[in-house]
Amino acid sequence: MTGGTKRARGESDPCPCGGGRTFASCHGAAGVARTHYGLGLALAKTGDFEGALEAHRQAIELAPEKPEARARAAEILLRVGLRDQALLGYHQAFAVAPDTTLGVLCEARALSLENRLVEAEQVLRRLVARDPASIEAHLDLAHLLGESGRFDEAAATYRGLLALAQPNNPAAWEATVYQRLVFALGRLDDAERPVLTQILSLFGAPRIAASESARISLHFAAGKALDDLGDCAAAIAHFDAAHEIARQGSPFDRGRCEAGVDGLIALFTREFLSDHAALGADDEAPVLVVGMPRSGTTLVERMLSSHPRVAGGGELPFWSVHGGPWIDAKADERAERAGRLRADYLRLLRSIGPGAVRVTDKLPFNFLWMGVIHVLLPRARFVHCRRNPIDTCWSSYCTPFVHDWAYAHDRSDLAFYYRQYLRVMRHWRAVLPPGRLLEVDYEDATATPEIVARRLVAFCGLEWDPDCLHPERNPDPVRTASMWQARQPIYRGSVERWRRYEPWLGELRQLLPGDA
Repeated sequence: MTGGTKRARGESDPCPCGGGRTFASCHGAAGVARTHYGLGLALAKTGDFEGALEAHRQAIELAPEKPEARARAAEILLRVGLRDQALLGYHQAFAVAPDTTLGVLCEARALSLENRLVEAEQVLRRLVARDPASIEAHLDLAHLLGESGRFDEAAATYRGLLALAQPNNPAAWEATVYQRLVFALGRLDDAERPVLTQILSLFGAPRIAASESARISLHFAAGKALDDLGDCAAAIAHFDAAHEIARQGSPFDRGRCEAGVDGLIALFTREFLSDHAALGADDEAPVLVVGMPRSGTTLVERMLSSHPRVAGGGELPFWSVHGGPWIDAKADERAERAGRLRADYLRLLRSIGPGAVRVTDKLPFNFLWMGVIHVLLPRARFVHCRRNPIDTCWSSYCTPFVHDWAYAHDRSDLAFYYRQYLRVMRHWRAVLPPGRLLEVDYEDATATPEIVARRLVAFCGLEWDPDCLHPERNPDPVRTASMWQARQPIYRGSVERWRRYEPWLGELRQLLPGDA
């Protein structure tokens, strides 16, 4: 990653303006800091988070009184799973600029990250009153309300933001707002049809045409609205259009994906797990909820975290960041890193649930890292969520994820990736010792929730608690694409929803029973 990192101009570099002066003497430390900051933004867009963090760190050194680089570095740290460092960055950004809009936004983001949602909301409402033109403040407030399950208030905030965003909108903010509004509304009905009309009217706007991300957001918003209103043919046209744009900038590498799965299966044999048992340490706190996205991981986690002795960690990117480097390290380096890696993860879990007996981590893609996790934490439990393959894949295709999963932009790639996931799970099923893996079907969880909830609680070694039957009452924030669904009582309305789109399944038909 570091080999291709670009470097911003340093203080001692010659300035291209000429005259023999250094860049710093010509433009000053503030100018150099702005250059580093701009480079950090550019590198983050390419996915070079290490390079982006280094650029932002240099910007901070040159202009420590500015909050911008601290705020963007905190965002990156949070994305790569370094929650404690991200929190520190947000707090520092507020400390150096407590009277600025960005500084106060960072204070609210830190409070939200610490699940101090009431305080975060109070900070954001004061900020909106003080700086009503701040689009970011309104967006953060609306998103916080949605995470808290207050969807009517979130929708009202998004509607208010639209009037603010449109005249001040070189970056097509209203596309993002409309997407979030449609999903915050849950299920649109005819009374909300004007929202769809407004979305469709924006496609001809030059500011939308100039922004790929805006067009993607609008297509997902239109697709979701049309799906709610029962026009499947028009909905799929918009979902296809969104993925066509996204696919151009994010192609999926099947060879790399398959080679990665081959490597996991070849490395994590029963013999490897046995030979490396000494690297593990007893700790029963982690409960990892894994599976494909849209397979019911949020429902299962919220069933579990409704138990008074279980804390819900949400989607923690820790192993996605650290699992691969541990696998790629030399044997002696793996042993050296094991203790530190385990301690960092347990520290993260304890910060989420200081008094909890179990803490969940429901990042679906942890199914890739179950071998690493079992070596370091042999008493960790895995709950594998399964769902009808086409329901799973089709729901992924129709959902705008926070992160860009390249495999989800094409039906054929989706079917391919799903088969790789099945290969990995077959392997873990074969090599993990008894009692470490519990498999739960989404269809069972919605049809017989008490049976499934009791199995989950018993698997975690806990006594039964009836609160687990009411995950919709769980006060924890929901920070996934299932934000609205997770706040509803357990229902079966999403079972076999794919049948409405049967004419448009394409290569996903390969996953039908008898064809897979």
